[in-house]
Amino acid sequence: MFTLDPITCPAAIEVKVSDLLIATADTTDPLVHASMHKVLRLLRDQHRMEATFVTEWNEGEHIGHLAALRAPTHFAAGAADPLEMAIVVQAGNVRANAACYLSAPVLLASGDVYGTLYSYSFSPDEGLQHRELATLALTAQLAARLIDAQPLSRAGQ
Repeated sequence: MFTLDPITCPAAIEVKVSDLLIATADTTDPLVHASMHKVLRLLRDQHRMEATFVTEWNEGEHIGHLAALRAPTHFAAGAADPLEMAIVVQAGNVRANAACYLSAPVLLASGDVYGTLYSYSFSPDEGLQHRELATLALTAQLAARLIDAQPLSRAGQ
């Protein structure tokens, strides 16, 4: 079997540019569904939790490692995919080391993953981390139901 080495044969490198669409309680990409901004504000106002929504798209297709996660989870910074961790920290504007990071997929009724909600916990208390994860998962479910109810609503509309 013969493979091309990207260093000696630059034509062997395949580059795909994708768009990361991000929403927070303060700002939302205009291509993100308007309901996402609303649920992130609700999460902040009612539960004093900060979260960031991230979705990755390429030529109208939802793609990437961010869509692979289909269940809520929490993970230590060292246990996460480095690229995903960089996206979460940058998009969420995390300024200090968190005890753990939380994620919950926004699963639409069709079974498609619209994107992922990310948050973080500074508490070393695993019980609190699990409660925060449950809250984030419920927020993702609420967002999915709102998106399913109004599929064409965008943040700029």
